[in-house]
Amino acid sequence: MPVFLRHVSGIFIVILLKWDQSPADLALSTFSTMDQFIKRSDVAFTIFTGDIVSHDNDDQLSRAYVEYEESVTYAVFKAAMGNSPIYPTLGNHDSLPEAFNTPNNINGGNNGTNNTFSWNYNLLSSMWAQDGWINATEQQFAATHYGAYAHTTAQGLRIISLNSDFWYVDNIFNYFNFTNPDQSGIFSFLISELEACEAKGQRSHVIAHVPTGYDGSQSLTNPSALFYSIVRRFSPATIAAVFFGHTHEDQIQIFYDYAPTSIGKGANSTIRNTTDVDYNAPIMIGFMGPSITPLTGLNAGYQVLQVDSKTFDVMGIQTYFANISESLTWKTPVWQFEYDARTAYNVNGTWPKTSPLNATFYNNLANAMLTNQTLVEQYNKFETKSSVTTKNCTSAACARQKVCYIKSGSAALGYNCPYGNGPF
Repeated sequence: MPVFLRHVSGIFIVILLKWDQSPADLALSTFSTMDQFIKRSDVAFTIFTGDIVSHDNDDQLSRAYVEYEESVTYAVFKAAMGNSPIYPTLGNHDSLPEAFNTPNNINGGNNGTNNTFSWNYNLLSSMWAQDGWINATEQQFAATHYGAYAHTTAQGLRIISLNSDFWYVDNIFNYFNFTNPDQSGIFSFLISELEACEAKGQRSHVIAHVPTGYDGSQSLTNPSALFYSIVRRFSPATIAAVFFGHTHEDQIQIFYDYAPTSIGKGANSTIRNTTDVDYNAPIMIGFMGPSITPLTGLNAGYQVLQVDSKTFDVMGIQTYFANISESLTWKTPVWQFEYDARTAYNVNGTWPKTSPLNATFYNNLANAMLTNQTLVEQYNKFETKSSVTTKNCTSAACARQKVCYIKSGSAALGYNCPYGNGPF
């Protein structure tokens, strides 16, 4: 999911784009048609939230093939965007075997130089540095810390890139010393970066691949609860937005403050019930951008975001899509406008034009969906990028399930949602 930013009268223009498992012509058309909607020369930088390698079975892949796909894809990105930097993060498919990443201390060491997957981290970080996207210090950290890094853009935004496989359910190495939710140290890295940003009054965007919540099926309970706690601690003052990929759909998840009743006393410590949240206190939004890949039963899509150049809050979002059901009539992929978030989701038209599309904006949407079936069907359609195969969500039970997922920023919250009532 690349994110392209430019500076126009106090606003950055951002594109959310997810790339993987897409036919080559469809993926490349993202760049070749970009100037229909924005000027490529205006793009300040790109954020890519991962998944390059094809979704084939592990026995059909090889290290050489993974290295080839990664090298070619980043070469395409560089050629398409020129001197405009790209800030990537790793997806679960950017590894071999898929989703496997080991904590540095699993073999007794902790410096990251002898990690089983160092070959991948070294390759990726060296390409990023060679292209001028990160500096030498950041490259060295990424090479020894799972591809994670933090970088300050020319505009002053701190981008913190995390390897989300360390909370992904399919990474078997997460079950090594399962009592420690941060065996890899990835959350300690996030905390230290956010503390530094807080001390300097600098705002950040946190980027990762696998969402920590929504339906709860993709993330481990304790690590996702820890991520939630970190987001709650540093939002909204320091974190301006969180971006995920992975689902291939156009979705959101909202983080809330904890309820006063969430604190309890243990035998020797204070205990937090991280599922006891205050749904009247939204504090951060997590965007799951749509994918170029139509896998499965979806259209292709990406989003253009307007971001305030001082606060780095998201001010506007437009979605563009290619209708795969019309693909047999194409000579080249045809991209078209789908919807504007401020227009489509501005409940009762009361949201001020100068206010960001933040957690409160989307909480208003989620609450309205419980009583407004039109909004439910609209959100449901946009999730699939207006696919003709979109399943109906016409019952009150389906609406409740969908709203519950939107309001779930951790796996435990998603697990608590009613299941089986929606088009999932």
